[in-house]
Amino acid sequence: MTEELNIKGNLDLARHRAEKAHQILVKFKQCHLSEDYDLQLSQFCTSLSDILFAHENLNHYIDYFFKSDTSNSLEIADLITDMIVELDHLNWHTNHVLSEAKDIAQYFYSK
Repeated sequence: MTEELNIKGNLDLARHRAEKAHQILVKFKQCHLSEDYDLQLSQFCTSLSDILFAHENLNHYIDYFFKSDTSNSLEIADLITDMIVELDHLNWHTNHVLSEAKDIAQYFYSK
């Protein structure tokens, strides 16, 4: 794969994730969330989008694992490493999204 194709693929994925985050943001704005929460909302939407895609990626890795050649140790090690990277990414977003989620939920509870 050429460098150009790799970059294009990453840009497509980034656009797709950004579109999902934007869809989430628009929906919350339609719920009349105060502009005072825009910073929390942007972080919340970005994290939610990344969590959704991490979940999809983990499902893909598990499906691939079931179809893979279990005698190929290197392939299995690479797959586990890919899972670790995805889990680490998921963990980061999960830990950082809770504060924003609680602030936004509290706003709606107070209405």
